[in-house]
Amino acid sequence: MPIVLRLILTLVSAVLGVFAAKKLKLPVPFMLGAMLGVAVFNIFSGEAWFPREIKTYTQSISGAYIGLSLTRRDIKNIKQLIAPTLVMLFGFLVFTTGVGLILFKVFGLDMATSFLVAIPGGVTEISLMAYDVGADPAIVSFLQTFRVFAVYLIFPAMITKTRERVGIEETEALEGEADGPKREYFIDRFIPDNDVLRQLMTAVIGIIGGLIGKATGLPAGTLSFAMIMVIIVHINSNKLHLERKYKRYVQVLSGTLIGLSISMDTVHSFGKIVAPALSLIFFYVAANYIISWFMAKTKKIDFISSMFASAPGAASDMALIASDIGGDSPKIALLQIIRLVACYSIYPMWTKLLMGWLA
Repeated sequence: MPIVLRLILTLVSAVLGVFAAKKLKLPVPFMLGAMLGVAVFNIFSGEAWFPREIKTYTQSISGAYIGLSLTRRDIKNIKQLIAPTLVMLFGFLVFTTGVGLILFKVFGLDMATSFLVAIPGGVTEISLMAYDVGADPAIVSFLQTFRVFAVYLIFPAMITKTRERVGIEETEALEGEADGPKREYFIDRFIPDNDVLRQLMTAVIGIIGGLIGKATGLPAGTLSFAMIMVIIVHINSNKLHLERKYKRYVQVLSGTLIGLSISMDTVHSFGKIVAPALSLIFFYVAANYIISWFMAKTKKIDFISSMFASAPGAASDMALIASDIGGDSPKIALLQIIRLVACYSIYPMWTKLLMGWLA
């Protein structure tokens, strides 16, 4: 089959998968739908094709979106949450190490895949890291997606029940700087006011950071450096901007790349990851209670807010759910962002070190 026709059919499969995922109301429908659509096409034909070089740019734009979620106000407020932040980051470092070893030793997953599925980051971002550390992207994507299902299905109900059973002593909200007129930054003189050009420049900054990160050879270097580059510019500018709708295209590309790795042989191996998937959720629930207990002991955040902050879901979603159930939403959102930053920078490098020591 001509390569152009293979490319067209692959993209059509991705789009059809997205429509199906939206109809079924699956989480992360643009990435998961594209992945499933391309996977089905590849399983039955073996002809799916897409230029893998696009992965670098996909990771870079993903990093840019993450970088835009952190503001100067967030940076200033971090000092008020140093103790619970350190507890949370150390707790998840222990969690990633312990669960990764269990998945590797007990369930027989390869070492890279075992450690990567234990990282509580975004489905798209962690799945893309699989290529950098030599993990199985299909299994990583499946287990990370299963974790997303479980988080939104189990954790709100679990935290609600916990709140009913324990007395909660709420802590004071963050005393962040009051909203006021936007400060003028020197760098903004070089960024045009045109919205299209602002978004293009934001993407270029992320891509430059991603290319630098790729050149370093560090695990998840592309995404991490793109994220860091955008954070540095973003906290010193009022003009960096990327519309959320473009993130859907990034997710479709990510899902397409992952779908390429799924073949009939992959399908035959899926049976062996049911037990690891269920075990993974059990470990996440246990870790949430343990890490939250230690975070609350710092007296800087209450136990329920700690549970939301250490729940492996999206920052905005956890903060929104907390506003209904109860919890300090600003602290939750900030700690969730810090956790995600660690998931894309600290934990992948730690995973690489562990693999080197255990090899």
